[in-house]
Amino acid sequence: MKQKLLIGLSLCLLGGSVFAQPKSASEPQLLIKSSVGLMAPMWSPTGDKIAVTTDNYTGILIANADGTNLVPLTNAPGAGYKMQWSADGTQILGRTNIEENARVFHEIKVWNVATGKATTLIEKTRSIKGTPTWKSSSDVIITDRSGSKAVNAKTLATSKAKVNVYELMVNDPAGAASKIPALNAYSNTVIINPAISPNGQKVAFQVPGHGFYVCDINGENLVSLGRGSNPTWLPDSENILITRTTDNGHQFTASDIYAINVVTKQENLLTGNTDLIPRRPSVSPDGQKVIFENATDASIYIVNLKY
Repeated sequence: MKQKLLIGLSLCLLGGSVFAQPKSASEPQLLIKSSVGLMAPMWSPTGDKIAVTTDNYTGILIANADGTNLVPLTNAPGAGYKMQWSADGTQILGRTNIEENARVFHEIKVWNVATGKATTLIEKTRSIKGTPTWKSSSDVIITDRSGSKAVNAKTLATSKAKVNVYELMVNDPAGAASKIPALNAYSNTVIINPAISPNGQKVAFQVPGHGFYVCDINGENLVSLGRGSNPTWLPDSENILITRTTDNGHQFTASDIYAINVVTKQENLLTGNTDLIPRRPSVSPDGQKVIFENATDASIYIVNLKY
């Protein structure tokens, strides 16, 4: 009997940790400020660096996790739009913009964070459908009018690629809904801001005008989680952060960050009692901190979390 009670207690404690939701352990604090507006911060997978971009997603800058030593990695237009860290935190993948004769072309590049050296995976083109994504630590998935392919970031060798739901949403946002049976009702809608869970089993994403959703990596078990934007996962793959923002048609007037459990749908408000307008949160790999851009002063702020 004693052994059964101990086992039951262990399971209860385990269940409590699995479903624990973050709460704010501090008021938001200024982390990174610059003479140029900063936006879209992203923790590195190793937790020791932060990548940010500037207005209109121009360039990529890298700072230490404590906000110090902000330095440019590239000044390329568009490079910060949907930029992605490699799994080992040594490279950043991005899609740049090249404007010629009122037409916009794209290049796909990988930057070495330590050296700043850029490797061009795809030369100037207008055929790219979405933004690239890492398939592995070395391979990048790119979708164009001919289909999806994997490009090795070291050898530049290419091969045909089969994409999962997350990769489809990133690489072909306009066509993803028509190719995922559970989303056929939104087949004329662009899917935006997909985020894959750390365990690789679920995808969170937005359907403009309908809110945000979560589904399995195979596109099944679609769940609506209400109004929200810019979903980002916590390390447990069961809790997610989103922002709920209001505007007057010209600028953002208010915003807050919420933590939502994708199983229970329980919510916690993380940024109440502040005049900040937080957008695009990013959670540290250990789940202890969240950074975000503040729309009122174009700086990066940080909040400590507790469970």
